[in-house]
Amino acid sequence: MEDRAALEAAVAVARANGLRVDDAVILRDRLNVLVHLRPAPVVARVAGTITRARQGTAWQERELSVAGHLARAGAPVVAPSAELPPGPHVHAGRVLSFWDYVPPADPVDAAAAGEALAHCHEALRTYEGSLPLLGTLTEAEALLARLAAEETIDPDTATDLLLRIHELTPMLTELRSPVQPLHGDAHLGNVLGGPLWNDWEDTCLGPVGWDAACLLAGRHGRGRQEAAYAASRMGVDPGELELWIDARSLQVTIWRYVSAGTTSPSGSTGVRGDTRM
Repeated sequence: MEDRAALEAAVAVARANGLRVDDAVILRDRLNVLVHLRPAPVVARVAGTITRARQGTAWQERELSVAGHLARAGAPVVAPSAELPPGPHVHAGRVLSFWDYVPPADPVDAAAAGEALAHCHEALRTYEGSLPLLGTLTEAEALLARLAAEETIDPDTATDLLLRIHELTPMLTELRSPVQPLHGDAHLGNVLGGPLWNDWEDTCLGPVGWDAACLLAGRHGRGRQEAAYAASRMGVDPGELELWIDARSLQVTIWRYVSAGTTSPSGSTGVRGDTRM
């Protein structure tokens, strides 16, 4: 069932800011609701069930700041909208932001996406805003604790996941890899025509191995081959990459419980972004 309240919030804020909206349509309804505000070349990203994990506007503020920096630097990204103030806005309890509309395109060229991500990484090195260190992982650990307290995850499963986090954390720390701003959720599902990298709400500081792991975790067969092409530009040591893939897979699993809102998520492996936008 579509989140009509999200559509109504997007239309209300857009019109209040002078944007003509004749025919708004929901493009995707997952953790975020994407609304194309036709005929304008604008998409509203309205927080949906992601509010089970994130409250307030700080995460959208970071996303807009980083994406704006990248757009100004000429990096291949979907830019915050220039048609109206991009936000974040709050309307009727819904948090939303506005972005350029990118028309649907052919399947993503993985090698081109990898080149585009490398360009983004280069431009990100000049970003001076504050970002959480490995915020994707620290958030996942906090979410796991909350899920366990709410009993929305089996206690044995929660204990096993927490143990795996505690085993991995010191190994990742010992790598002492250089850190820089990252995408944070850099799987090929977050690439639109161009290719342009989209969905920067998980942006954080960390080694580029994390973004490489996002490309590869949960991929198999042809999909993994394509993702490996995309990741090859990052030059991550194969042994280190396996650790980052393990960490990414843990994060994916925890977010699937958040997405499902139940002790029985639809799957415990795969790419988190397949259930997010």
